Amino acid sequence: MALIQEAYVHGVSTRSVDDLVKAMGAGGMSKSQVSRLCVEIDERVNAFLSRPLEGAWP
Repeated sequence: MALIQEAYVHGVSTRSVDDLVKAMGAGGMSKSQVSRLCVEIDERVNAFLSRPLEGAWP
């Protein structure tokens, strides 16, 4: 999972991720599996970026 997330952050295409995963000795992943993981990453990043910055912070 971490390998796929890191590759996505660095701009590796979903097609190339399968080759990368196989080269690391793991089983292959379909483009749709990679795409779903990337959507989850985007959702988490967007939630972080749109969080409120108001309030008292230590």
